[in-house]
Amino acid sequence: MGDFNTCLLKHDQRSSSLETLIRSLNLHILPLSATHHFPNSTPSLLDLILISSLSHVSNHGQCPADAFSYHDLIFLSYNLHPPKAKPKIILQRNFGGMDLDALFKDAQEVDWSGVLNVPTIDEKVHAFHAALTKLYDTHAPLRRIKLKHLPAPWLTADIRLLMHKKSKAKTRYKMKPTEENKTAFVKIRNRCNRMCRDAQRRYIHESVENDNPAKVWKFLRTLGVGKQADCPISKIFNIDDLNRHFTTTSDFDIVTKSDTLNKITSMPTPKHSPFLLSRFTDSDVEKATKSITSNAVGSDGISRNMVLPILDVINPILTHILNASITSGVFPTAWKEAQVIPLPKKPNPTLISHFRPISILPFLSKVLERLVHQQLSFFLNRNSLLNPYQSGFRPGHSTTTALVQITDDIRHGMDNGLLTVLSLLDFSSAFNNVNFELLLRVLSSINISPTVIDWFHSYLYGLGLCSVVRRKSSQCLEVWQLVFAGFGS
Repeated sequence: MGDFNTCLLKHDQRSSSLETLIRSLNLHILPLSATHHFPNSTPSLLDLILISSLSHVSNHGQCPADAFSYHDLIFLSYNLHPPKAKPKIILQRNFGGMDLDALFKDAQEVDWSGVLNVPTIDEKVHAFHAALTKLYDTHAPLRRIKLKHLPAPWLTADIRLLMHKKSKAKTRYKMKPTEENKTAFVKIRNRCNRMCRDAQRRYIHESVENDNPAKVWKFLRTLGVGKQADCPISKIFNIDDLNRHFTTTSDFDIVTKSDTLNKITSMPTPKHSPFLLSRFTDSDVEKATKSITSNAVGSDGISRNMVLPILDVINPILTHILNASITSGVFPTAWKEAQVIPLPKKPNPTLISHFRPISILPFLSKVLERLVHQQLSFFLNRNSLLNPYQSGFRPGHSTTTALVQITDDIRHGMDNGLLTVLSLLDFSSAFNNVNFELLLRVLSSINISPTVIDWFHSYLYGLGLCSVVRRKSSQCLEVWQLVFAGFGS
């Protein structure tokens, strides 16, 4: 609601542009008559009410404010109902109820020779997954859990105790429906309802008073403000079509690709020593494993919560598997499949392109990625192979350092009487369109050893993508031209 300083009654270029922008955001303009009445001027419609859902509007309108303003006062009555969570059933392990001592003892007794003695990396990973899953099926088996209610942060310990007393009073009245028991139940029920209502109001008031707009809006969305109803993606879009969209990328034409490859090949190779992946120590693996904070569960079913409690036992086994990967030049196949959750980029999506993929990789694959990334980053920085002005994906750099550099360049130009021209390029799906063959040729040109190139080739080719919507999975498709920079969650 407010003064948009554009009269919609004129139907000119300015008003048309504003209306087009509003429609593109899936918003609606509530009908009003002229709201601005300046003396000796034609009345204009400057004050607008924009809403996202017409069904929530119970009343709106305007009233004159001649005593203090040329603008009419506009008002809106908007019906809001906190979203009621539909019960859903999930499969979950009860890690909190485990006997950690018994788990640790059984982990020490597991025969890990099935991992150590098999020849290929895929067999090692398969044997490790099977042993770890069997261990947790005993100590924290998967259980069906029914989620019914949204969290209620305003429920204090005193209120929960009173709710317990209310339940006991209700049971007592049902078993013996006397007038005395009814009076006692009604009294404690009313008191409990009043305490819940007052606590909820205090919580809402304190949350809205917060000075942080992001936290305020996050809270308001829990009440239904600015939040669209869940989009039934699986009913509107075919999940396999979504997955095909995420795995399809454009490629260079043959001539451009060939010219680029020739240019990269003709570049002089740096004189520093070639990059080789060093074997990981137990300490390296332990540190990398603990540094990953995500609890997301990938396609292999192995989560962070299954690794950390027994890390002291399985860390040597993990180190053996990860070292086997880099020495053989093969990235484990089981760690290549990503589960993708399609999230709408705009309210009420109508096209497949309106979705962006949130990809979840197996936890242990991120451990291996991090260890390789650390060694490669050290090599690039030590040999000054990165552009000094690159701010992305570098420690100690961010958008802030890039902005400071640009601002300093502009100020320097102004001090010297120079004209500054700034060109900004925005590549659509930039990371998704990195060509694997070109990328591997670039790595080779900076003196990355052939064995490491083989490992990156194994890592890049054969990636699998499987979209998941409401616990339904699409057919897993292989990704040939997709590089997941910053991939995973």
